Amino acid sequence: MRLHDSSKANYPGGADKTVSALQGQLLQLLMRMTRPRRVLELGCFMGYSAMAMADGMPRGATLYTCEKDSKAARLARELFTKEGYDCSSERSIQRAVKIELLEGDAMSSLALLAKKELQFDAVFLDADKGNYINYFNFILDNNMLAQHGYILADNVLFRGMVLQSHGDSLAPLSPPPSPQLSPKTKDARLEERKSSHQKAACHMDKFNRHVMKDPRVTVAVLPIFDGLSVIMKNEN
Repeated sequence: MRLHDSSKANYPGGADKTVSALQGQLLQLLMRMTRPRRVLELGCFMGYSAMAMADGMPRGATLYTCEKDSKAARLARELFTKEGYDCSSERSIQRAVKIELLEGDAMSSLALLAKKELQFDAVFLDADKGNYINYFNFILDNNMLAQHGYILADNVLFRGMVLQSHGDSLAPLSPPPSPQLSPKTKDARLEERKSSHQKAACHMDKFNRHVMKDPRVTVAVLPIFDGLSVIMKNEN
């Protein structure tokens, strides 16, 4: 709860980038159930989801988390050090799980990890929506997901806007037209925000369909929180 309050103070209007406390509990439980030794998170923000997952991972495990926003990365790093997740700190009490934060563009961080030939038992995808497909493809194409590993993709229903239902199927979304109002007016700002949300929903719709067609994985879209996909790597 304290971190959610801090998010509101440091990022007015952007606190929704932090997963809810209930979603944090679910992430922690999934880690306890599957006991991954190495986890990758794309989209750290201020570190709440990373710590939630780390609290459920087995002793000696490592979580790599990536964040592009320098301010958010700094705050997350300070939090990890304070809570004992940064093994390079001089705290007398250290957590049993190490968190390594990679600051910068997520694709660049992925390329760096791929060069190290690291494989991950679990991946939490919660970064920029327009690149979900690129991240997904890069991870699978570069064999970064361990056998029987899984990807958790957040926001896949994006505020419910992806759900344009026709029976039990989903209608493809079309990108919205660009807002034509002057940016100086309140109505224009609201229209611009609505357009941004529609674009994000369109990206998520394309991602969902892309994953469902990929024979390398099996996916289940869970209508919880903002939509959470569980994507399991199939056996070779």
